[in-house]
Amino acid sequence: MTTHYDIIPDIHADIDRLTQTLSTLGYVSDREVWGHPEGRIAAFLGDFIDMGRANRAVLTLVRTMRDQGNAVAIMGNHELNALLYHQPGLNADGTDDGYMRAHSDKNRAQHQTFLDEFPVGHADTAEMLEWFLTLPLFLDLGGLRLVHACWDDVRIETILARRPSGLLAQDDLQEVALEDDASCFAEAVLTTLKGPEAELPTPYFFHDIKGHKRTGLRLKWWQSGAMTWRDAALSVPDPAALPGTPIEGEVSFRAYDAEAKPVFFGHYKRLGSPAIDAPNAVCLDYPRVTCAYKWAGEYRLDSKNLILID
Repeated sequence: MTTHYDIIPDIHADIDRLTQTLSTLGYVSDREVWGHPEGRIAAFLGDFIDMGRANRAVLTLVRTMRDQGNAVAIMGNHELNALLYHQPGLNADGTDDGYMRAHSDKNRAQHQTFLDEFPVGHADTAEMLEWFLTLPLFLDLGGLRLVHACWDDVRIETILARRPSGLLAQDDLQEVALEDDASCFAEAVLTTLKGPEAELPTPYFFHDIKGHKRTGLRLKWWQSGAMTWRDAALSVPDPAALPGTPIEGEVSFRAYDAEAKPVFFGHYKRLGSPAIDAPNAVCLDYPRVTCAYKWAGEYRLDSKNLILID
């Protein structure tokens, strides 16, 4: 019998968003343990923390569901960032401040709501970070795949060659933190959790949803065929401002096989209305519109199973 999954994207410490999503999908709470009366399983796509004010509440709910067998969950880039932010070591910024993710103003602001509940060095924080390491980087559940940002077969195999469980180990963190171009493993982990990017040709740039100026463009890795910069743009408020010329330069980018099993992902903070991106791929991360997908074994995704949460 096929297990049916409800795929839930990035929660970012918003407990109301999480409980409303579960309720809409038919889950019920019995003494703080959420489950589905039909035995459906919630599948969380990572990024449980930061931005919202209820980090502990969200993490407690997700952990309890997973412990009870009512959910599966994978790691998001925010969980990886937290692991590096709290881990002594060297960082890619070269700031020599003693941590694998620099304690810069920008990084601290991004991570502040988690720090408010889980300060650096606190025992509760250490325990939670250990739990983060129990979150696989991806899951292949037989009929479907879950990944936070990018499913690329070559990178998945690179990770599995070292970590057959798909779990990061403590010993991997320094290598990943340094973002060493010579490390295929680190590059595979970072692309899996953050997606493939390419630098726009000079003098083009754009401002992201938070107003930050960027020249690195996230790419629609599930879209096959020749693409222009404008066609490939992800999370760009005004794609028309980008060049309409073909993508060129050093771009490590492979399109998802059109015949592969369906893959679900989050991460990209999409604008507009949720929609099926390809017959076998869908991004569910729409910060302004809460959504989820009710998967019942279909090999090709069906828009009627894309659920908008009131």
